[in-house]
Amino acid sequence: MCIMVLFSSGACNMAEQLRNSLHVRITVQHDISVQEMTRLIVSAINDKRNTADVYSQIPSDQTDGLSYSYFYEYMNILRTVSTQDNNGKVVSFRIISDDECLNLLGGDLINRYGQIKGAELMYSSDVEYPLYIFFTVKENGEVTLSKDWVTSIINIYNYSNHYFTLLDETNADAVKALLMPGFSGEEYTDEVVYAKAQMLCEFYRLRVMSNISEYEITRLVPGQMTVRIPETIAAEGDLFEDHIVSFTYQNGVYNIDDKINAANDINLVYLVRGDERLIRAGNEYSYSQLNSVIGSVPSTFSYDPDNNMIIVIYSDLVLRFDDVVMTGEDWEGSLTSIHLISSSIYSLGYNLYPGMTRSQVLMAYPFADETGYTITVNSGANEYEVTILFSEDGTVESVKVMNN
Repeated sequence: MCIMVLFSSGACNMAEQLRNSLHVRITVQHDISVQEMTRLIVSAINDKRNTADVYSQIPSDQTDGLSYSYFYEYMNILRTVSTQDNNGKVVSFRIISDDECLNLLGGDLINRYGQIKGAELMYSSDVEYPLYIFFTVKENGEVTLSKDWVTSIINIYNYSNHYFTLLDETNADAVKALLMPGFSGEEYTDEVVYAKAQMLCEFYRLRVMSNISEYEITRLVPGQMTVRIPETIAAEGDLFEDHIVSFTYQNGVYNIDDKINAANDINLVYLVRGDERLIRAGNEYSYSQLNSVIGSVPSTFSYDPDNNMIIVIYSDLVLRFDDVVMTGEDWEGSLTSIHLISSSIYSLGYNLYPGMTRSQVLMAYPFADETGYTITVNSGANEYEVTILFSEDGTVESVKVMNN
C-alpha cells in the first residue's frame, strides 16, 4: 500500500529516475570494446537521428568527460567527411593494427596520447580518402573517446571553415589576421601579409571553381588538417587542377599553408629602362640592334664558337645569346638570358631590380618566398625562369631571367 502511494504521487518521475539509475549502473559495469565503440560511432555517422542514443550507450568513463554537445558536433564532422565525394553510407569497418596507427598518425601524436586504437570505415565501393576514427587506450586497456582528441579536431575543423568562408567573402583584412601568426621574419610586414591575403582572395574568386561544400578533407587529426580543393583553373587557364591547403596547430598558434604560384607576370621577360621596354628574352637581335637599343657598347664579349654562344657584358648587365650566326663584322643570335648584376637604371619588368629589400620583392610578388624566390613565367609558347638572389644584408644582389 505504501509503495502504491509513493508511485501514485510521482510515478512517472520516479520510474524515469529508476530507469536512468539502472542504465548508469549497467553501463558503468560493462565497458564496451573498440569494436562496439566503433559500431556505435558508425551508427551515428550513418544516421544523425541515432546520435543521442549512441551517446547514452557509451559509458561515462569512456567519454572522458566529453559533453553531448561536443559529441554531437564531432559526429556531424565525421558525417560530413564520411559522405564527401558521394561515398554513401558506411557498410562495415576493420580495426587497424598498432603499426598502421603509427604510420597514419605519426610519432608525435602517439607520444602525446599514448596507446591508440583505430578503425577504417568501409563503403560499398573503394574511396579515394578513407576515413579513420581513433580512440585512446587507458592503462587498464579500456578504449576512450578522448575529450582532448575530439575538441582538437572540432577546433581545427571550425578554424578551417572560418578561413574558407572569409576567402569566399573576399575579406582580405580578416584573412590577413588569420595568416599573420604563421609568419616570422622582419620581411613579413603587415603590408606584405595583406598583399598575400589579397592575392589569395583573388585566386579563390577567379580560379577556384569548387564550392566550399565540395572541398575534400584528406586528413583530420588533432592539430592537423589537410583539404583538397578539386577544381581550380590552372595558371594557363585551360585545365583544371586540384589545390591543397593544410592547417596545423602548435604551441597555441594556428598555421595555414595555402601556397599559390606567383602571378604570371609576362613583363619579367623584358629588360626595362624607366617605362621603356628595351629587349625581350626569347627574341633575336643583331649586335648592331643591341647597341642601338642599349645606347652603349659592352665592356667585353665572351664568344664560344663550339656552342655558337656569346656572353655580352656591361657594367651592370650580362646578356647571353645562343644560336649565334656571324655575318662579317656583325652577328645575330637569340637572347636567352638577361642578368642584372648591380643596382642601375635597369629592371626586369617594372618591379624587379637589384637593391630591393625582401619586403619590396614580396609586395610585388607576394608568394615568391614559397618558391625560393624563383618565379616561373609562361608566355604560351615558352617558359621562363626568373631567379632572385639576395646578399647577406637581405637586399637583392642580382635578378636573372632565362629561357627554359
